Parts: sequence; C-alpha cells; structure tokens
Amino acid sequence: MAPIHAGDTISCARAYARLGWYVARGERYRPRSRCTCPEAAACPTPGAHPRPGALTPLGPDTLAAELTAAPGASLIGLATHFDAITLPRQAGMAAMVAIDRIAPVPCIVTAEQATLLVLPATARYAFDGGNLPGVEVCIGPDQWVALPPSHGARWDTPPWDEQTGAPVQLLHGRALRGVLVEALAHSRPSKVHGS
Repeated sequence: MAPIHAGDTISCARAYARLGWYVARGERYRPRSRCTCPEAAACPTPGAHPRPGALTPLGPDTLAAELTAAPGASLIGLATHFDAITLPRQAGMAAMVAIDRIAPVPCIVTAEQATLLVLPATARYAFDGGNLPGVEVCIGPDQWVALPPSHGARWDTPPWDEQTGAPVQLLHGRALRGVLVEALAHSRPSKVHGS
C-alpha cells in the first residue's frame, strides 16, 4: 500500500476512498482572504467547510484532477460510514487518554475541538441518548466533518494503522459511554471559592 502523507490532500483523499468514505471538495483556504466562501475574512472556519449546494462525493477517477485544480481545498467527509462526536478540545484530549487504553479511535483535532469517529448510528449510545452541553453529533449523509488536511484540522489518531495503512475498526458508541461524560465533567472550569 502506498504511504499516506498526512499533509497531502490527494494522498489523504485516496486513503479515505480506500476506507469507503464519501468525501466532497470543500471551500479553499487562502492566507490573505482566509476563505473562498462569500464570508471570506469573516468566515469562522476558513477552508474547512462545504461549498454551497449539495455535497457531491469526489469520484475515484477524477479525485486527483479536481483537487489539483483547487489548491488549498478542504476535504469534507459525509457522515455515512461513521458518526462523529465533537466536543471541546480539552475534554476530547482527556477522553482520548482513557480511550487509548481501550482501542484506537480516530480523532480529529482543531484549535478548539476534538472529533471522535464511531460506527454509524451508534454515537447516541455514548451518552445514553441524552444531550450534553458543548457536544455535537453528526449522523447521516446530510451531516459532515472537515477531514485533515483541511485548514486547521489534523489527526490525533488516524483511521488507519500508521505502520501498515490498514483501516482502524471503528468502535460502537457504547464503548465510549462514561468516558466522554467523565472527561466533560473534569474539563469544566471549577468555581473559585469566595468569587
């Protein structure tokens, strides 16, 4: 299997295609104008979100050409072959310390968030179906996540074995039950006595 270059958009897109994931081309990052979307300099996630309109997966035969023609484009993963659980970065990193003892779980990190990927239709089991402040869940083809190397996103734990390139088996959401709740509880700032 060809090496996967984590910083190369085409290499990563091909790796995602081998996993069976549906990936669309998103907006592009520009150092001066920040984003190619209409919000440009005011965009909250420059170069890391979909383009207007329907999310159309890249075809395996046209993938390289489309991405070469759009330097700096983000890779948008449709939540069809995984569910995505996004939480504040501090809580996510605390959870990953415990989760790494269970099994590798693909985790994307940005400056403010951590996104963990689990088996499709299982994310709700990680929280007993309840809603937790600061947690977002992406489920189904209308939902998406910005995949590395989209601007500002990188893999803490990639969805493949870094030695062999073999896919990492996604866990059921219930395997993370308790771990995420505890991490969120411990990451909340404590009140200062007397304040």
